Amino acid sequence: MSELVVVAAAVLTFVSAACMLGRARKQEGLARLESRPQDVARLYLRRASDVDAYWLHVEFRNGRRRMVAAPWEIDDTLRRLAPLGLRLSAQDRDALARLNYR
Repeated sequence: MSELVVVAAAVLTFVSAACMLGRARKQEGLARLESRPQDVARLYLRRASDVDAYWLHVEFRNGRRRMVAAPWEIDDTLRRLAPLGLRLSAQDRDALARLNYR
């Protein structure tokens, strides 16, 4: 029984650490994007294959890519980035609009 408790605690610790690391990477990418918008090559949507949703990604001019918004954060993030001149392509905006109107 104690082995089961130890394994469960280890799994929960691993999952929590992975979530925190993912959130930190996303926030770092968004902060970099806001502080140096001239380094951004493009914003784009990436469709999740297992759910009917898009994730917002950025590609920097050096070729690095980051996920910067989950499906439920895309609208707020795009509003936050618009004053910096960062917008989705017309094709991505259309895809997002079609998905939002379902």
